[in-house]
Amino acid sequence: MAMFIKNPIDMSSTFDTCLNKGDIEALMGLLAPNAVSRTPQGDVLTDQEAIRENLAGMIAAGATLHNTPRHVLVSGDAALLLIDWTLTFAPAVGVPAASGTTTNVVVRDAASGSWQLAILNPMGTA
Repeated sequence: MAMFIKNPIDMSSTFDTCLNKGDIEALMGLLAPNAVSRTPQGDVLTDQEAIRENLAGMIAAGATLHNTPRHVLVSGDAALLLIDWTLTFAPAVGVPAASGTTTNVVVRDAASGSWQLAILNPMGTA
């Protein structure tokens, strides 16, 4: 399900809302068709199914994400988002909370005008 993002700064709150609701289809709808994502372990996921599996694993672990935008730099149809994040998990999972800064690139879809995630790098300063 594609979602319409009018302003690149709205991507961070939309992403954490979708993740926190456990809505994998809405999360996938935020991605550009050729999106890539880096995992905290350093793997680079270059296809939609691998990204889906990674996000679904976070949802299954009861993840709760809180994003706080730090900077949004826009140039034409591309924008760089620097976002501080905190991720917590359901207590039964036994995974400690984590935090960091993500650097994401969003691009404007020419047909719809909506912004889409093209590059997700949750370990953006490492």
